[in-house]
Amino acid sequence: MKSDMENKDWLNEFPELKKVNPNNPFTVPDGYFHELSERTLSLSKLNALTINNGGFTVPQNYFDELSGNTTSQITIAGAINVENTGFAVPEGYFDELAGNIQSRIAIEEAASVETTGFEIPQGYFENLQEQISARIAVEELLSIEPEETFEVPQGYFDKLNAAILDKTVNAEKEVTVAEPVKRQTIVRRLFTSGIYKYAVAACVTVVIGVSFLIGSNSNPAPDAVANLHTQLSEIPVIEIRNYVEQNMDAGETQTALTDPNVSSEELLDYIDTEL
Repeated sequence: MKSDMENKDWLNEFPELKKVNPNNPFTVPDGYFHELSERTLSLSKLNALTINNGGFTVPQNYFDELSGNTTSQITIAGAINVENTGFAVPEGYFDELAGNIQSRIAIEEAASVETTGFEIPQGYFENLQEQISARIAVEELLSIEPEETFEVPQGYFDKLNAAILDKTVNAEKEVTVAEPVKRQTIVRRLFTSGIYKYAVAACVTVVIGVSFLIGSNSNPAPDAVANLHTQLSEIPVIEIRNYVEQNMDAGETQTALTDPNVSSEELLDYIDTEL
C-alpha cells in the first residue's frame, strides 16, 4: 500500500502528466482477434504475390481502392440475394425505351427555349392608358344605380306593334284615300288643216252643183235639199265620226265645241277664205 502511494507521488512532481487521461485511448475492434489469423495469412499471400517473378502484377492503386471495391461487391451480392419486392419492369418498357428517350429530349429542348410563346401585341403600351381609361369609364357606368337609368314605359311593348302599324300601313291607306284621282282630259282631233281644206272644197263643189240644179229647175229648193240629204245619208255615221276624230286638231275641236251654232253662210264664207 505504501509502495502504491509512493508510485503516485511522483505524479505530483509532473503536473503535465496528471492532465493525461489514465484510461487507454486505443480500443481493439470487435472480432479483431478472431479474424487475425485469416488476415495474417491473406497479407502473407499478398506479399508473396508481390515478388517480381515475371508473373502477374498488381494494378495501380489496387490496394487503395480495395476497400471500396470489396464493399461494392458485398452490396451487389446482397442485392442479388434479396427476394422479389414486387417491383417489375412494365410490359414493353424496353421496346418503347428509345421513343420515350427521344420524347424526353424533345421536351427538355422545348423547355429550354427562352421565349414563352406569348407576345405583346403591337402598340400595346402606346394604347395602354386609353384602354385603362375606357375600362374605368365602363366600370363607372356599370356601377350606376338602376334608379338613375332610363325605364321603358308601362305597356310599351304591348302597344308597340299597333303603333308601328298606325305609322306605316294605316298611314299609307289614309293618304291613298285622301288624294283625289286626277284624270287627264283626252282631246281628240276632229280635223286637220290639209284634209279639212279638201273636205271643204268637196262640200263647196256639192253646194255649187246643188245650187245650179236648183236654179235650172222650176222647183229647185226642195229637190236640191232632198238630193243633198239623200247623198249624205248614204255615208255611214261611223265613217263620218272616224274622219272627224282623225283629221281635226285641238284648236278646231275647241272652236267647234264652244260655238256649235254656226250658220251655213258663215261656214261658206270660212271655206272661201281658206281656199
